[in-house]
Amino acid sequence: MRNITGSPVEHDDFFDRPRDLARLQRELSNGANILLTAPRRVGKTSLVLRLCELERQAGRSAVFMNVEGCHDELAFAEKLVDGLNEIGLHPETLSRVSLAFRKARQAFSGMKVGAAGVDMEMGSAEDPDHSTLGRALESIFRKIESSEKPVLLAIDEMPELLLALGRQEHGTERVSRLLHWLRALRQTYRKNVRWIFLGSIGLDSFVDDRNLRKTINDLSSTHLEALTVEEADLFLARLGDGAGLPLDVAQRALIIQRVGWPLPHHLQIVFHALVDSGCKQADATAVESALTQLLQPSNLSQFDTWRQRLDEQFDQSDATAAKDALRHLCQHANGRSRAQVLNALMSTRSAADPAVIEDQLSRLLLMLQRDGYLLENQGSYAFRSFLLREYWHRREVR
Repeated sequence: MRNITGSPVEHDDFFDRPRDLARLQRELSNGANILLTAPRRVGKTSLVLRLCELERQAGRSAVFMNVEGCHDELAFAEKLVDGLNEIGLHPETLSRVSLAFRKARQAFSGMKVGAAGVDMEMGSAEDPDHSTLGRALESIFRKIESSEKPVLLAIDEMPELLLALGRQEHGTERVSRLLHWLRALRQTYRKNVRWIFLGSIGLDSFVDDRNLRKTINDLSSTHLEALTVEEADLFLARLGDGAGLPLDVAQRALIIQRVGWPLPHHLQIVFHALVDSGCKQADATAVESALTQLLQPSNLSQFDTWRQRLDEQFDQSDATAAKDALRHLCQHANGRSRAQVLNALMSTRSAADPAVIEDQLSRLLLMLQRDGYLLENQGSYAFRSFLLREYWHRREVR
């Protein structure tokens, strides 16, 4: 197993998570569509890539699509068609639909999203299935339904697309209609088509913040946790073997203890810092030195996405409040009560209505827990990760 710190891992570099894979496979075999929820950097993408690999080995079709770069409904529909084309399904139908989409993109001057689907007008068409792009796309799903081969569609970073769409003209309405159309698509074509949604921003948090929960209430929510201590120990052992820098039991335990929350990515970057240090034997001194180096100003940028996501996910008021709460909590390793965090927020908002700030804090604390920033224990909120808390402290306080 190689020491890969940035991109998702596949094949021999994937650390097997048999219980999680079995859970996903069981849900799919029971006819469910899945919303995979998890904090950031837990390994959702790598897990689903392995799931798709296993589906193909079993003779079924599976396609993984990252829609982060899509900024409108047409781009999303094009991504779906491209993904299905990659796995060779119904090439004649896909070719016709792809041509229709290219013409629509060339003539693109505006759009409307109908309740039944993506309804970008193209004028008349001989084939009634292709009178709108939404119907053209559904013609593919009818073909899949009439076949005998199941298809798994794995959609990564859907909230990124929805955030981009929401910033455009009539964005709120378009986001709602796209989500409703997707729900109708899932419910109409459910014999052979299975969906799994995942992303660095939780789709559940996105819809809850916009009162759109009903658009995903057909999805079976499955949560992915960080590695257990036992799994993290084996993970580090395999990293050491793969890099020629073996770690004994005590060294592995020290890394896990110092990281505090064994995300695969955090274990990878600590081990990477060890390798980069040039040490030949990873004793306790080398581990502490690697952690110190990892949190130097020159290396803090690898944690910046945690901060940037707040600005992308929330409006300005919520993003500011979330950062203020995290700035307060990073100074208290043992955590703070909700009342103490509220007092910290009110200290810079003396003119605000306390009831409004309390309601805002309640929402944000829930979302910050979902997304992996915080952990609540007996009414006390604290950073889940030593590395993330140290980053926040060095970035916001020192």
